[in-house]
Amino acid sequence: MLKAIIVDNEEPAINILKILLERTRQVTVIDSFLSAADALAGLVKVKPDVAFLDIEMPEINGLELAGKILEINNDIEIIFVTAYDQYALNAFRVNALDYLLKPLSFEDIEQTISRLIKRRGLLTDSNLKLSGNGRIYCFGKLSAYGTGSKQPVKWRTSKAEELFAYMLQNLEKEVSKWKICEALWPEYVQEKVDIQLHTTIYKMKKVLSSAGINLDFSFNNGCYWMSLPQVYIDMVEFDSLAASVASVEEGTIEKYEKALLLYKGGYLEDNDYLWALSKREEYFIKYLKLATSIVVYYMQRNEYIAAEKILHEILEKSPLNEVAHEMLLKCYFIKKDQVSFITHYLALQKLFKDELGIEPSKSIQALYNSIQI
Repeated sequence: MLKAIIVDNEEPAINILKILLERTRQVTVIDSFLSAADALAGLVKVKPDVAFLDIEMPEINGLELAGKILEINNDIEIIFVTAYDQYALNAFRVNALDYLLKPLSFEDIEQTISRLIKRRGLLTDSNLKLSGNGRIYCFGKLSAYGTGSKQPVKWRTSKAEELFAYMLQNLEKEVSKWKICEALWPEYVQEKVDIQLHTTIYKMKKVLSSAGINLDFSFNNGCYWMSLPQVYIDMVEFDSLAASVASVEEGTIEKYEKALLLYKGGYLEDNDYLWALSKREEYFIKYLKLATSIVVYYMQRNEYIAAEKILHEILEKSPLNEVAHEMLLKCYFIKKDQVSFITHYLALQKLFKDELGIEPSKSIQALYNSIQI
């Protein structure tokens, strides 16, 4: 397990990076610092393998800090994380391993950690075991990865993939054989569909077995049952983290942010299965509730940049979400960012007129009128 420290003068940025790093299951964040001075003092107590440094910081910037860290311990790998790309050349002049641009994506983090592991010669059997019995991702497009694999499995047929997705949605539940057939082959007659099901089950199990993903798949009393022991499944983790959003506070914000990052898109959105529509809507409602609660938390703490980032993500997924539009306008209003407020209001007004034939709500209009006075 790699040991990391994070140095960034914005706490929400630290929290997001920490979640992404620990989600790789190959990095543990042993400490974080809000200033370069604190980081240099903290290096006396901690011995990280890698330091993730923001560049734009007051007093001592990340480039200067990197040089000072390497003077203390030149075995520490340096990775820069910044919103600005003009520092790239200088970053590599201090022998940085990588240079990540905000906003971060999990794919970028995975690639960087992979490079780091190779550079330090840490790709051992113990690291490969960290992924357990494989990884399954359901948000966006269904993707299944075997143990230690960086490439998703290739399904022999689209029906084998769909059967796996259907059983995954009904994980560890008994599902009637004919219910499966009605979902996957609604147009087939009973005699033919039985053969199709058996053939598809064989192909599904063959693909997963070849990828090293072990599953329990059984048939009893006319019902099929599937379990995936020790397999990481993003929707299972999301359900666990977002089980209760009753109170978003300092002690719970980290796990709720982690849940939010898991939701990369609608449940099986890119697979477009009709039988998944109700579950997709269910997860979207959970996501909206969670995201809105986190926005409220940040706004109450006057952390408007963090709130705005999440609101923009909500609006990418739900462009006509009036609640999110109003909260974003309130952020601009409180910050006295009149240009952003007016620009967004006019875009919202046009969107609602073109798509719905209506004006924004009275409360949004009242907010707009107050800024014009």
